[in-house]
Amino acid sequence: MLKNKYSMLVVFGVLSALLVCTGFNSLAASVKITVGVGGWAVEDTKRAVEELKFTEKTGIEVEVVTRPGAPPEFLSQMTSAIMAGTSPYDVIDIEDEAAISFSRAGWLEDLNPLFDETFWEDWTPDMLEMVDTWHRYKGSLFRIPHNFEAQYFWYRKDLFDQMGLTPPTTWDEMVEVGKKLTKDGMWGVSDGLAMGGFLGVYMAYLTKQAGGTPYEFGEPLRVALQFIHDMMYKHKIFPVAALNKNYDAVNLDYMNDRVAMMRQWPFFYDVSRGKPDWFEEDKVVIALPPKGPDNGQSWAASWGWVIPKTASNKEAAKEFVKFMSSTENVPKLAKMSTWFLNSRRSVLNAVGDKGMARYLRMYSEARVIGARPSHPRFMEAKTVVEELASAYLTNQISLDEVIRRGKEKMKTLGSSS
Repeated sequence: MLKNKYSMLVVFGVLSALLVCTGFNSLAASVKITVGVGGWAVEDTKRAVEELKFTEKTGIEVEVVTRPGAPPEFLSQMTSAIMAGTSPYDVIDIEDEAAISFSRAGWLEDLNPLFDETFWEDWTPDMLEMVDTWHRYKGSLFRIPHNFEAQYFWYRKDLFDQMGLTPPTTWDEMVEVGKKLTKDGMWGVSDGLAMGGFLGVYMAYLTKQAGGTPYEFGEPLRVALQFIHDMMYKHKIFPVAALNKNYDAVNLDYMNDRVAMMRQWPFFYDVSRGKPDWFEEDKVVIALPPKGPDNGQSWAASWGWVIPKTASNKEAAKEFVKFMSSTENVPKLAKMSTWFLNSRRSVLNAVGDKGMARYLRMYSEARVIGARPSHPRFMEAKTVVEELASAYLTNQISLDEVIRRGKEKMKTLGSSS
């Protein structure tokens, strides 16, 4: 009996050694990672893990959970966790605003070792520019993007055709076309300009087309602010009420025939098709951005994977990030959801001209997608821009006062950054 027990122990030991030596998920088999994503992305992420058979291929189990959606709340949660040497997530899907704060605080793992030179050959120039600006800091690749969300210029082609109009190619043309369309409850142009991020996005968009960044409070910002003010008060083609509206409100205006042109994120493609009693292809057509005084660029935001330095299962987390970012898998992800759509070469080759991919390809090939204007203390800088821009656009302060106060506040941010 003892001999049999001894023999069984020997066999078990040999088998265990073989499993370790052959790398048969020796670590992964007992590991479960937690992936934190925004509430809107939970189902898409679960589907991706399941359909790509991540657990089956790696042995790593994945729990997809909802992280706080608002950057301030998310930062508060993570600050407490990091200070305690822990993290509620092993991998996080993170936006630009939070990524800047996290990376400057030194909270994120360097992902450079996960990717070789061949990997980067799949990336288009516009995406590489974004990565260099928003995903690297002091030589560290702290985030790897899974999407590439350019802002698009949407217009009511059905109305344009009825009136014999063509989509504007410059700011001046947008004003002239807008005047012809603004009547009977219809505004020529609109956007979501509420404070809390919306106004800051539009200011960065127009200031970039004027040749600069809003955070310098220079001539490009002056030109952009004057242009918005003129559209509202001089040309009367842009509703002042937009200063109190978020994207949902502006989308409703567009779909209730109250807006003829707008700048909007790609999610509107699906939103518009969610109202079948209104939707027609000619109502939601995309053109290249009207060119400002300097250029006709849009800019792209992105979400991407990060690994906190205090994550419990960093090695398994790295396997997840590599898997979800591989040239083999990103085209499959893009076909599943626009949440994973980007302009990597493998993706564009796979998705063809279906859905939003058609317009992403158009913008990418026209080289009109630039890097998002950045600042080391991005959230604070954006708040300064929004507060002063809002005060000017509601006629509380002069444009000169905006520039003067803005420069002073930026000096304060810069001296303590």
